[in-house]
Amino acid sequence: MMMFTRSAIAAAILALAGLSPANVAPAMAQKMSVATEASYPPFSRTEPNGTYTGFEIDLGNEVCKRAGFECSWVKQDFDGAIAALNANKFDMIFSAMSIRPERRRVADFSIPYYRDPSMVFARKGTVRALPGDLNGKTLGVYAGSVQDQFARANFSGANVRGYQNIDQITADLRAGRLDAMFVASLPGTEFVGKPEGAEFEAVRPAFTDKALGEGTGAMMRQGDPRLARINEGIRAVYADGTYERLQAKWFPAGTDIGAKGLW
Repeated sequence: MMMFTRSAIAAAILALAGLSPANVAPAMAQKMSVATEASYPPFSRTEPNGTYTGFEIDLGNEVCKRAGFECSWVKQDFDGAIAALNANKFDMIFSAMSIRPERRRVADFSIPYYRDPSMVFARKGTVRALPGDLNGKTLGVYAGSVQDQFARANFSGANVRGYQNIDQITADLRAGRLDAMFVASLPGTEFVGKPEGAEFEAVRPAFTDKALGEGTGAMMRQGDPRLARINEGIRAVYADGTYERLQAKWFPAGTDIGAKGLW
């Protein structure tokens, strides 16, 4: 009598239904928890109903789907994210984490999925020449960010003050407790484009120095074999046009922060 394995029987059933194992992979997807700051628009934000939205949320979901993972999001402050990852509080960080050599020493990165230059934003007309006009001024940055490190090394005349999130930075900027902020260009541009940011402007030039990172990537614990599948997912969203569609949804017309050239 001919014997059949369970896998052979399952494959036969799928074939009769006109399906392949790849077609039903999402129903059997491996679960993964993903950290987001959820307070960094337009990349991530927390909505009034408690859900998370933004470019990185949409992109992360698409990457997970193509990599065969069922991803759930966990809110995590940026400055404690790496420690929390290595303490097994979640599986991956997908939250504006710039790829830096010192970070590679404690965790693994995916290929870059975007790159956004950094810029100074200040009250209109108060800062014109960089870095000279920052001398004696108080500059807000994300604590522990690449902008924090870069500002302390290159804007030596400024008083650099670290914050946990951009809402804290912009609140102090509006209240006059800060003279300027140094952040990624798109979150800063979103702020100055709102009524509450109308008195402020971007100060050129934009900074693209390698000291500010080699693009932004997903971060996982060292040696996690799932990272290879995340890389496949990132490549897939670029290949099928999803990346361009999400850029058009979340950013001003003409914005291109694609990182394919860094692969």
